[in-house]
Amino acid sequence: MPKLTLQTATVRIADFPGAGRLLTVQATCFGSPEACATARLSPRRHASVPEDGLWDIDLVCEDSAAGEATLCRRDVVFTGEADWCEGVRLHGPGGELEHRMDLFPPNRSIPNRPVGHLPDDTPVLPPPRPLATHVKRLVLDGLAAASVLAAFGLLPLALPASASEPARQAAILATDGPA
Repeated sequence: MPKLTLQTATVRIADFPGAGRLLTVQATCFGSPEACATARLSPRRHASVPEDGLWDIDLVCEDSAAGEATLCRRDVVFTGEADWCEGVRLHGPGGELEHRMDLFPPNRSIPNRPVGHLPDDTPVLPPPRPLATHVKRLVLDGLAAASVLAAFGLLPLALPASASEPARQAAILATDGPA
């Protein structure tokens, strides 16, 4: 049984204007408690941008971490700047995980389209509504709010006269008692 086994990985790339991309990788590994305690993600340093655009990252642990008594689970995280990165390839003793992302080109420019020519699948937006429609909606919303407030104002009139009514009648009968 290998010391560590890669189970799952989550990859996020945040693009900050003027600062480049920030890559965050969170991987779940299983293994002995000693191996999991020393586990870390170690990125490979590339001299030039890889052809496939994937950053190779190794899951490693200390050699002195030995033992296979019980299995343990641990999440390890790596964060680094990678303006060129389009995904990651995680290497571990138990296998390899690869995750690619669809991103804009490295210069972060949106592809240009000719003006006045939209693709066929572009949704058509309805024309803007006239101002009179907005005023009418505002008046109707005001009337609805006034109706709700009036209903709450009339609510006490719809309730029984008083919860103390029987007690008051008993007090009257006690004072008017037999003569």
